[in-house]
Amino acid sequence: MATGAHGKKNRLYLGVDVGGTKILAALADESGAIVARQRTSTPRDGGPEQVLAALEHLIDQTLADERLDASDLTAMGVAVPGVVEPKKGRIIVTPNMSLSGVALGSHLERRYDVPVALGNDCNLGALGETWLGSARKARSVLGIFVGTGIGGGFVRKGRLWRGAREAAGEIGHIVMKTEGGTRCGCGNYGCLETLASRTAIENQIRAAVAAGRPTLLVEMLQGNLEIIRSNVLRQALEAQDPLTCEVVRRAAEILGYACLTVRHLLDPELIVLGGGLVAACSGFIMPIVQNVVGSDQLPGAHEGGGVLLSALGDDAVVLGAVALARTAIGRSPFKKKYAVSPTYPQITHASFGQITINGKTYTRDVVLTADGKIEKRKKKHAEDPEAGHLVSAKELEAVCQGGPEILFLGTGHSDSLRLSDEAARYLSHRSIDCFAAPTAEVAPAYNKSKKRKAALLHVTC
Repeated sequence: MATGAHGKKNRLYLGVDVGGTKILAALADESGAIVARQRTSTPRDGGPEQVLAALEHLIDQTLADERLDASDLTAMGVAVPGVVEPKKGRIIVTPNMSLSGVALGSHLERRYDVPVALGNDCNLGALGETWLGSARKARSVLGIFVGTGIGGGFVRKGRLWRGAREAAGEIGHIVMKTEGGTRCGCGNYGCLETLASRTAIENQIRAAVAAGRPTLLVEMLQGNLEIIRSNVLRQALEAQDPLTCEVVRRAAEILGYACLTVRHLLDPELIVLGGGLVAACSGFIMPIVQNVVGSDQLPGAHEGGGVLLSALGDDAVVLGAVALARTAIGRSPFKKKYAVSPTYPQITHASFGQITINGKTYTRDVVLTADGKIEKRKKKHAEDPEAGHLVSAKELEAVCQGGPEILFLGTGHSDSLRLSDEAARYLSHRSIDCFAAPTAEVAPAYNKSKKRKAALLHVTC
């Protein structure tokens, strides 16, 4: 068992997200604080041997960089995009990868001599959001993750609902168009995935361009529309490109109706939207989804069924994998006796021009992360980088990494730091509370709080 930065013995877990384009590994302690992360590209050519080799190399590199070996791990959780048989550690099918039929969990257990828990990536994304993300206060949640495809996961009282065939939560394959639907990768026609995923948006844009519709995307991508990444779609939306706005708006409306379907079928306390497309284009997509869901004419007896955005982003799946690994060895993070909080720094002095944290004095703005780390503030994403007095949503993406329940905003000596309107929406859409006050007043409130927390502290003016 490794020794942490504060001298305590930490149980360490490795969460791995094996995706169609990348493999992400994160080393985390029992609180969910990420100690290290590594990523590599997923081999596109060859069979399962090439993917396994890339996966093992990434795991070995992650451990080696931290001067650890496999014996330092308590357990490992692995997520794959497909149907798995968890008890046997076997992948049944991965439609977009060459891992179908591979006993991945069993293989990694033999290779590293640690317990390995295997799960579906979107199931584990929902589990991660339930543990440390937007759904941390919800007793039931349906996570919907929109990227190249669309996947989902249902969690109730901290437990995944995997279904009788280990195939529950596959919302991307509910049939939403019964006539003239496009064939889906799963083999069926008219699935949600063929209508509202990034792949679907790409296909619709390419078809429109082939029919003569103009779009800024042609210039932005130098005529190559084979792959239209989510960040490029966001740029086109920000430029108000008519075709992109039309296609993404329709996809967002369909996604909203999928949320209504989920609400009427399962009635979860919360629906969480994540994935690369939603993360990149949330400012455009979220209001449309909320408008559709808000138009629901069938009332419930209580509040609930709202829609939030993922608070964990790329870390949702790997942290869900850590939660699964903990559960598999009898240390579920959803049980109070096994709940562990990060060790947070103490602010011992705050005055104009300086702040002292854990005995060290800082004269510039400081960020305290949800993982308990102390970092210098990076103003490049502020609305006004020169003065740094207006916090942008882009800046909050880094400040709130790790899943805080509350953000402490130290506004400076004269109360000058402010959240932009977009930044305020960022917090609201992820159920992150905010306590804003002059930095000297924020310091004792931060020290006293028992919640999972982050802080952005303005030291001057």
